[in-house]
Amino acid sequence: MEKSKIWINKTFKGVELLSASYTKFKFTKHWHDELAIGVIEDGAEGLFYRGDNLIIPKRHIVAINPSEVHTGFSGAPNGWRYRMFYFNLKELDSEFSNRDMPIDPIINSPIIYDEYLFNILFQLHVSLEKPSFELTKESLFSLAIEKLFRQYGSAKRERFNSICTTSSYLARDFIQDNFEFNPSLSELEKISNCSKFQLIRSFKIIFGITPHQYLLLIKVKNAKKLLSKGLSCVDTSLACGFCDQSHFIRNFKKAFGISPSNYLNDKG
Repeated sequence: MEKSKIWINKTFKGVELLSASYTKFKFTKHWHDELAIGVIEDGAEGLFYRGDNLIIPKRHIVAINPSEVHTGFSGAPNGWRYRMFYFNLKELDSEFSNRDMPIDPIINSPIIYDEYLFNILFQLHVSLEKPSFELTKESLFSLAIEKLFRQYGSAKRERFNSICTTSSYLARDFIQDNFEFNPSLSELEKISNCSKFQLIRSFKIIFGITPHQYLLLIKVKNAKKLLSKGLSCVDTSLACGFCDQSHFIRNFKKAFGISPSNYLNDKG
């Protein structure tokens, strides 16, 4: 079955998204003005790029630089399923101006095998399709862009290694005190006086998780306390600032291995 969906998420300017599954469909020769980055979820995509026929298999990343002519076709009998980002680099430059992060339009290889980057890009794409916290979307975006350009971009720069300890604790305390209001990464950047990239790196080094993962943990822990006091699932979800009921149920079960309603019934 062939299907496709294209959309723009209002969180980031200049980022178009595609989710598609193709079996027999073939793209004719074309190019993108944007940097095209995709993750192959299943099957394999065939690509005619820079004079060669390439096969990008499942769990690999495809990277097509702006203005590069290419095609797309099935690289496996059952076709391929993938998720694509189309990054407007002018918008990215304005997003990351005055940061410790180089944005360069040239990615060195059209095929990248990197499990960590694949997972981050996949999670980011899903977060821009389904209800997610702004902190989740911003954090995944920063992690993905930093990894992509630092390791696979043509303008590699020396990694910034300093750890922002005080800033990380300020960010942690701010999340604890304001978890129900869903603080954004931009807010954490301001209150901690530390760039998004430095803050995420430092926070993870010190606490073992990223700021958006910490926010989710604080939310579900507080949700558990409220459920223990007899609050309903709907009221608990609202009190803790979840995007919607499905978002609350999914994250509660991930943390505790049981749905909120079952936990409430067991307590009752």
